[in-house]
This record gives sequence, structure tokens and C-alpha cells, in this order.
Amino acid sequence: MTLLKLNFTNHKEAQDMIKLIAQEKNLSVTESVQFAINFDNYRCALETGWGVHALPFWGHSDHRRKWQKLDNPKIEVELNSEEFRLLEDLAQKEAVDTETALAYFLIFSMEALGYHI
Repeated sequence: MTLLKLNFTNHKEAQDMIKLIAQEKNLSVTESVQFAINFDNYRCALETGWGVHALPFWGHSDHRRKWQKLDNPKIEVELNSEEFRLLEDLAQKEAVDTETALAYFLIFSMEALGYHI
């Protein structure tokens, strides 16, 4: 297990998606992050290449909805070796920081849950 310290202070989209996943799946914040990091989302992010374009448009289909915020945007998450490898690899291949790479995993999780992205 790898303990990852994440700071979502400047990632309002990620905060909103984490909270939505937590509510929809009845998970904690850390479990929601772990839920999002999987091979299917990794593959979608790399194959489509549109995570960078979709992320800034998160929530555009309901622009009046008040976005949810994490109680504390600085979180610690334990990832198993596979989750950590997928996250680090996506960050490297997309040339983004860890929080942004995680947001790509989140956006594809939202799509899988039926949300408009």
C-alpha cells in the first residue's frame, strides 16, 4: 500500500465528483477515490484522449447546480500497488499532476455512473 497525499483545493471539479460518487455508491471520500482508479477508466482516459477537454466542462449540463465541496480538500488515500501504478502512469503519459490525473479517473467514473460529461 502507498499512502498518497492529495490536495484538491484548486480542483473544484474533482471535489464535486468525489462527493457525488460518495453519495451515489455510499462510500467515504477515500473509498470514492479508490473506486475511481481502475483499469477501465485508465484505458478510457488514454484511448479517448479527451479527459483534458472534458474536465473543464464538468457540470455544464446543469450549470445552476451548486457544486459540492469536500470538508477538507487535502486528503490522504492508501492505494494498492495496481491503483498507484495506474495513477502514476496516467499522470506521466498525460503530463499532468497527480490530482489532475485523478480527476481524469473521476470524470470517466462519472460517465460510467450515467452522468453527462
